[in-house]
Amino acid sequence: MSPRIDRRAPSKLGSNLQKDAEPPQARTPTATTSSVKYQTQRNADAFQGAAPRGRAQVAFGNSVAALNTNAVVAPALTPDQQASAEQAQVDATNRQDPSYLTNWLKAHPDPAQQAAFMDRLFQYGPAAGQLLDKASEEDLPVLSAALDAAYRSGAVTLDELTAAVGSHGAGSWSGETHETLAKIIAGTGNPELITAYAQRELEIMTASNPADPARAVAIATALAGLPPDKLQEFLKNNPDALGHVLKNINDPIIGGGTEALGKLLDAASAIQPATPESIKLFMDSIGHLGDNPESRAAAARFFTQHADAILAAASDASGSIGSAGAGKLSEFFTRTLFTEPSFEGQEAFHSFITSKLGDMQAQLEAEAHANPPSQDAQRLARSMGSLVGAIEGGFLLSVEELNKRNEAVEGMAGLIFKLKDLLPTSSIPGLGQLQNLTIDQIQNWVTEALKKKPDDPQDAIPFHQLFGESISNPALRSVYDSARLTSLENRELGLNH
Repeated sequence: MSPRIDRRAPSKLGSNLQKDAEPPQARTPTATTSSVKYQTQRNADAFQGAAPRGRAQVAFGNSVAALNTNAVVAPALTPDQQASAEQAQVDATNRQDPSYLTNWLKAHPDPAQQAAFMDRLFQYGPAAGQLLDKASEEDLPVLSAALDAAYRSGAVTLDELTAAVGSHGAGSWSGETHETLAKIIAGTGNPELITAYAQRELEIMTASNPADPARAVAIATALAGLPPDKLQEFLKNNPDALGHVLKNINDPIIGGGTEALGKLLDAASAIQPATPESIKLFMDSIGHLGDNPESRAAAARFFTQHADAILAAASDASGSIGSAGAGKLSEFFTRTLFTEPSFEGQEAFHSFITSKLGDMQAQLEAEAHANPPSQDAQRLARSMGSLVGAIEGGFLLSVEELNKRNEAVEGMAGLIFKLKDLLPTSSIPGLGQLQNLTIDQIQNWVTEALKKKPDDPQDAIPFHQLFGESISNPALRSVYDSARLTSLENRELGLNH
């Protein structure tokens, strides 16, 4: 590690520079056979300047085995390199332009030299963090690689990293964010750096329970960089953390245009199989999707990946989806099927929903003549009815509460049109068999049906009847109808009620 130029942690980069500083020396990573905790210790693998960058290999809570404690001494910066490093940091802070930092790092690709550079940068606490938060997107990989190398070498510690996080109010308003700094840390792929950073942001955000959307966006952005097993570990060990994040992330100015929630949902979707913690994150996020295309697309991908686990988690022993779950799922379908703007993968999601319902109906037909039908078939009929009710509930929320009738009509027409291959012999009153209809005919029919019953839209569109009529067993059809009606009535619990 290079010697400290100012141990008092100056508040502004470039102050008190000493051109005649002694050559930097590498820190010697130390470890014991006791547990290595990310909250207090740096990564234990010895720094190797020529090795490619990789994620930290020490698992949280695991004992360190066969650790090579012989540190590879990083080559000292030459006097010219030291001077140029100091000048780059002075120029960066004076001009509030971190490209001076990345230009120096690009010109000095040796990880040991970059570690010495980052070592000096992180002396300056929040000033360093605020400067890094101004970096351009194209420079983020360079900064992530340098930070990862510095941490693995021991040149930058977790204490120094967390000291770079601005306290409450710093970067929260006035156009400033923490999101770019979070992207740099997430880009390291290093669980220890990411977790320490996220916990520090959470600590600040929850200290006085302020509305701090910028910090919430940063936390979600950082956590999205965790590998699936480490994200699961974080969710399990911090059960209340994401509640604070989601509560703050739904700001119309800061949170509304960010990809942070979508990235976090995609990261959680990679947890295989789905866990109670990852499903809770999905369910809790529904009320915060809003109109954000990235968030809605990620939520649709999560449901596509884990539909069975979500429905099972939301259902009771009988197979019926509980009232709270039905309300949330109704809002989920409002956001993903019946409102705009469209998002990438929305057509595929429509197809998945209709295919899922078709698969459930086909399974019920295996007991078309059973009397009585099996308990498994009855549970499946309740689950299918609950799902159809939640979909219809989403349609009605869009029509009744969001006043987005045109978008809802378009979404419902698209769903019905996609049933042509699944339920080809089904008929729509006044139009004929579904298989012979165009999407324009269906959309016009939905529009006219709503006009005829403007005060009772839930009876205007017989979406549920298309499936109910295809269930041959009358006992299962009765179970389906009852569950569907109960789920539909619970739509009022959606939209953050």
